Amino acid sequence: MLRWSIAFLLTLAIEVPLAGFLLRRDEPSRTTLVGKLFFANLATHPLVWFAFPLLPGTWAVTTALAEAFAWLAEAVFYSLVFPKVGFRRAALVSLAANAASFGLGLIVYALVPWRE
Repeated sequence: MLRWSIAFLLTLAIEVPLAGFLLRRDEPSRTTLVGKLFFANLATHPLVWFAFPLLPGTWAVTTALAEAFAWLAEAVFYSLVFPKVGFRRAALVSLAANAASFGLGLIVYALVPWRE
């Protein structure tokens, strides 16, 4: 649970500022903007961490499925809660945020001496 908590906080630290910057003109309230972005991640991150690894397949396959799920689910969420954004832009914002957090997460994982 500690690893998930750290990963979730890292995800929030990367995705919320990035998506927030890209969506800043679509939500006048910064508090509401951050709240919406937080809940998008709260809806997807536990599934990515706890459900997708249970699927049969290699790490690469289950990780690709998990990341595709997070990208698409967050894109749908953004397009619903930011109605002026549209799905195409929501998908691009979600892609940018998820790619950044996945890539930086891999770097952190490689650099930090994790203990089992």
